[in-house]
Amino acid sequence: LSNGMSDLAPRSAGDWRSPAIKQPITAHRYTSPDYMAQEWERVWTKTWLIAALERDVAEPGEHVVFNFGRESILVSCDDDGGIGAFYNVCQHRGTRLVADDRGQTKNFVCPYHGWTYDNAGTLTVVPTRKRFAGGVDCGERSLKPVRCETWAGLVWVCMDDDAPPLAEYLGPLVDLIEPYRIHDMTLITDQTVSLDCNWKAVYDNFGELYHVEHIHPQHALTFDCPRAELGLYRHGHTGVFIEGFTVNTKRGVPDDPTPPMATQMRLYGLNPDDYRGRVLEVRKAIQQARREAGPALGYNYDHLTDEQLSDINQFNFFPNAMATIQPDDMIIMRARPHPTDPNRCWWDKFTLMMRPQSGDDAVRQHDGFGRPVRPEEHIGTDDRPGRDEFTHDQVLRGEKTMTITIDQDIRLIRDVQAGMHSQGFDNALLSDEEERITHHHHWLDHYMSPPSEK
Repeated sequence: LSNGMSDLAPRSAGDWRSPAIKQPITAHRYTSPDYMAQEWERVWTKTWLIAALERDVAEPGEHVVFNFGRESILVSCDDDGGIGAFYNVCQHRGTRLVADDRGQTKNFVCPYHGWTYDNAGTLTVVPTRKRFAGGVDCGERSLKPVRCETWAGLVWVCMDDDAPPLAEYLGPLVDLIEPYRIHDMTLITDQTVSLDCNWKAVYDNFGELYHVEHIHPQHALTFDCPRAELGLYRHGHTGVFIEGFTVNTKRGVPDDPTPPMATQMRLYGLNPDDYRGRVLEVRKAIQQARREAGPALGYNYDHLTDEQLSDINQFNFFPNAMATIQPDDMIIMRARPHPTDPNRCWWDKFTLMMRPQSGDDAVRQHDGFGRPVRPEEHIGTDDRPGRDEFTHDQVLRGEKTMTITIDQDIRLIRDVQAGMHSQGFDNALLSDEEERITHHHHWLDHYMSPPSEK
């Protein structure tokens, strides 16, 4: 396959990494409280999850609270700079210990009775301790730890002590993603939308390109989605590799570069008029121009291939997160299940961008349609934007946006969930272009099956 990705599995050859357990993708798995309860016990508590950005817990006392389903996990940086994760619950009577999403403090004080823990999770203060007849063992009553590892500027947690290490769990995705140096990128936007759908409904949407031509016509002006290559990996992860700075060749090739292509070409010193009748040569020209301009603009492209300088790659991490990556920026998105309602979830979006290390930053970074992807005031700074939380309806009314493409998806996802409740829908029939959804659900079936059947 393209890009020299030898670990990709050609669709025609099938995927030997797919587990043997395969069930129909029925509406039940999107609407049933019973399925949701089993999913919690067999999937969410058994897999590695993105809990935080490493930059948010870089200094002693900095902490982030990761809420998903009925669980809350506290990620904290201790006085020695070590990052740890703990169940966010006081060991006195079970009160939720920390309520804020993130912050910085030397001690975590329970709001109920004042039990105090340091930023390494150790119980240090028990008010009127002498009144506990049997005494209080501070070691035994310290916060309960959760497995925690860092990679690619992200903090990952896993509640299963028997799960494989993170690098083994991610497999080949580690080598495919590391050249982009995500850990050096700066956070530009932090958004969360509450969606009226099951978490899998929105996650499925970002696991296929079949819908792109129908609801995202703008992509035909700068990407060739029909020719995208797929990657299927162990543990349910997937990838898709899309050629950029080109057009949807299925619809024919125009004589002139499209407007969004022309905008980007000018940013890198290319004259769109020179490529009249040569539109399919723009991709290679951008690769060369971008590499040549890198040092002057303060960007180091030495670790990236030519294809990575022009294309867009997306990696889906089982069970619930994904990264859409380009040379200087990326989007991380994450689905979080509702504690009790299978028809609701939260969808998080972190936008990150590489800061120029030198140069005049004359070329501002844009998305595929020539629009700035971050506020001007954040360019070249370490400012940490606050989290912007909003509702499904606010996106529908145009009051909030997560980019034009994601907004278009959100406009439909409520109807997808509603249709799952119809007696007229039994199960999904998926095309080859939706093979990443198939792969994800096969691995979901694997985790959902009783241990004796695995």
